[in-house]
Amino acid sequence: MKLKSRVLLSVALGTLAVQAGAQTKAAPVASLVKAVDIPYQTFTLANGLRVVVHTDRKAPVVAVSVWYDVGSKHEPKGVTGFAHLFEHLMFNGSENAPGDFFEPLKQVGATDFNGTTYFDRTNYFETVPTAALPRALFLESDRMGYLTGAITQAVLDEQRGVVQNEKRQGDNQPYGLLGYSITEGLFPATHPYGHDTIGSMADLDAATVTTVKAWFRDHYGPNNAVLVLAGDIDVATAKPMVEKYFGAIKAGPKSALPAAPVTTLAAPVVETIKDRVAAVALTRNWAVPGLNDPDSAPLEVAAAVLGGLSSSRMNNELVRKEKLFTQISVDNSAFSQVGTFNIFGLVRPGVDPAVAGKRLDEVVAEFLKTGPTAD
Repeated sequence: MKLKSRVLLSVALGTLAVQAGAQTKAAPVASLVKAVDIPYQTFTLANGLRVVVHTDRKAPVVAVSVWYDVGSKHEPKGVTGFAHLFEHLMFNGSENAPGDFFEPLKQVGATDFNGTTYFDRTNYFETVPTAALPRALFLESDRMGYLTGAITQAVLDEQRGVVQNEKRQGDNQPYGLLGYSITEGLFPATHPYGHDTIGSMADLDAATVTTVKAWFRDHYGPNNAVLVLAGDIDVATAKPMVEKYFGAIKAGPKSALPAAPVTTLAAPVVETIKDRVAAVALTRNWAVPGLNDPDSAPLEVAAAVLGGLSSSRMNNELVRKEKLFTQISVDNSAFSQVGTFNIFGLVRPGVDPAVAGKRLDEVVAEFLKTGPTAD
């Protein structure tokens, strides 16, 4: 396969507003969806740990999830990548449960165990047989309250290397550098959402045992977390069990919510990235309001109408009919405080990217003018 040496990246900066034409009347949401009713109960320990319990007796298992209110948006300059690095450190054992975090879970038949980190949060989860719930709660509580003694230089060096290899693998994938350009193009470097979650190599290299322990103390207290138990469990059973394992952990600081305005730059930014890839990729990207903003739901609908489905407008017009792209997708990535609205398309071989980009922009402009059809 002949490799092209150029990727065309167009980053359009601003706030995307979706307006429906006067001829389009939206149906009431209540007539389109059924009410979602997931019963749950909550309680809070004296140290601030919030607990959510959902009872579902279909199977003798309990899903355990711990969400910490800390992500890459909380990282100040010089410590990018710390939230994700710390996710890795959390699986290397704690003071009273040394060694691999997963091994005791495997011994009792646990499934779906892992952790993830993104801009707004870090979460850890596992599903265990009901009888093994005390073991899961012990492991989660021990790394919440008693982790720092298990963080050694050797452990840090090992997990730093794992994270840096993960970064290299992502960067070396086709179009792997696009994400950095989009994030850095849409948001200034000082913006909480202005750097990627994986962080920079320099900041990861600079991490020390002292700085990662400080990160733990600042963000991993029980009052900065939510514990969710769902499955073969009820509040009457859960409350004394959670109190037993988590009650003695001292409260710590709460993550401060950083100011994160939706950015609008003075003019669109166009960037071209050269890389050895099989096809030219063309993107359009906007900074948009976040998940809790009233505009978030309309933006989700707009993404689906434009390019979120195989039968969407851009797929029908630009892929099937005009054959300018081999594939195209539209996504509204809504985070807690801001979001990004992204269009990504692979230009069909032999098609001028400028021509394809012009038609893409025309489709977007027409959508903004007339809105979606009644269908």
